[in-house]
Amino acid sequence: MKLKRYQILLSSPILVLILAVNNLVVASPSQEISKIAKIEFEGLKLLSADEVLANTSLKIGETFDVATLDSAAQKLVDSGLFKNVGYRTRNNKGLVTITFQVEETAVPTSRVIFDNFIWFTDTELIAAIKHDVPTFSGSAPDNGDVVVRITRSLQTFLHENKIEASVSYLTSQDSPESTVQEHVFSVSGISLPICTLHFPGAANISETKLSESAKTLVGSEYSTKFISLFAAKHLIPLYREAGQLRAAFSPPLPKPEETASCKSGVEVNLPVDEGPIYKLGTTKWTGNSSMNGAQLNALLTLKSGEVANGLTLDRDLAAAEKAYGRNGFLFTRIKPHSEFKDDSQTVNVLFDVTEGPQFRMGKLNLQGFGENISKQIMERWRLKPGDIFDTGYPEEFSGKELGELLKPIYQERRSQVKPVPSLKWSTKPNQENFTVDLTLELTN
Repeated sequence: MKLKRYQILLSSPILVLILAVNNLVVASPSQEISKIAKIEFEGLKLLSADEVLANTSLKIGETFDVATLDSAAQKLVDSGLFKNVGYRTRNNKGLVTITFQVEETAVPTSRVIFDNFIWFTDTELIAAIKHDVPTFSGSAPDNGDVVVRITRSLQTFLHENKIEASVSYLTSQDSPESTVQEHVFSVSGISLPICTLHFPGAANISETKLSESAKTLVGSEYSTKFISLFAAKHLIPLYREAGQLRAAFSPPLPKPEETASCKSGVEVNLPVDEGPIYKLGTTKWTGNSSMNGAQLNALLTLKSGEVANGLTLDRDLAAAEKAYGRNGFLFTRIKPHSEFKDDSQTVNVLFDVTEGPQFRMGKLNLQGFGENISKQIMERWRLKPGDIFDTGYPEEFSGKELGELLKPIYQERRSQVKPVPSLKWSTKPNQENFTVDLTLELTN
């Protein structure tokens, strides 16, 4: 029996690996065929051995073969789950132990969204993908070729179910402010118009009212992602206005629908958990120093004991931030934190205030005005350099003082059947000396 040492080079778009195979028996035609007796993994931290083993396609008891082992290692490389992959083998009287040495990748994974596969549940789609991507459980690495393999798997699944359509892929985020990525797979090349909408669980807000608010969805192409975003933006406010601050919609449940007026369409059920109607309990402010709690509470039109109208609360917070702005605090932000008391159906709100620095008036620059009007503007302008800046004053000045000063110009333009000039304010805060320079421009 002759022993050899092999070095095998695997390459992928993200790494180059050297795999050392020790004590590998090179079988001659007269030698006994070796069997896989054991498969081990060293270096696993997040993944289980069973999950990784499923991705190799190797099985205990199968005939040992170097080419098959190389292929299994390459599958691990291609999965995008590992930064490094290596293996070694040990042969004991024809029984081979394979030990994979791996280093898991630090690349994050993101959840997978099946956007409009209306014929199947997510469970069915995940099961179908696992045939080709055994480690798949509903999320995918943000690099590597796993996304490509999922796309191919879904395409095959559609073909097997005689659905003539293509699979498209894109990355998405929950919202413009979000940093959370999603892998979104969708069916293209086939029309899936929404025929009907139903809202299981609707009670306090009637299904009729919800349907009326969502009527623009009817006739549009079905999309799980879009409907969920639509519900958050247009339907949840109905519940927040009614004091049902914890109302939540479940993911939409689509199914094919065929009617005379809606061919090859989709029936959509959008379940809702309305939750209780809350009343406002106590309010507390923290982080504030330039205004005390009593002054800030006075700005709230929503009072303790009233139905906790979330839209009113939003407007009250905007008014409080505006009040700060009128006192020179340009970047004040107020974040509410709700404490729900289900036994009394009340909600206590803690307002976390980040005031930021107080700004003062810098320079006022005028552009596009004649010398005479510029002089009059500067004479009437109340905020002088060094005064506490007032974010609402420029708008007030435009409506009162400027309207009077520019009235002759507007009248002349109208008599000449010409468009009247427009006004543009530009604000330039200086973060070093905490002043604000303003530019007022008259454009033709």
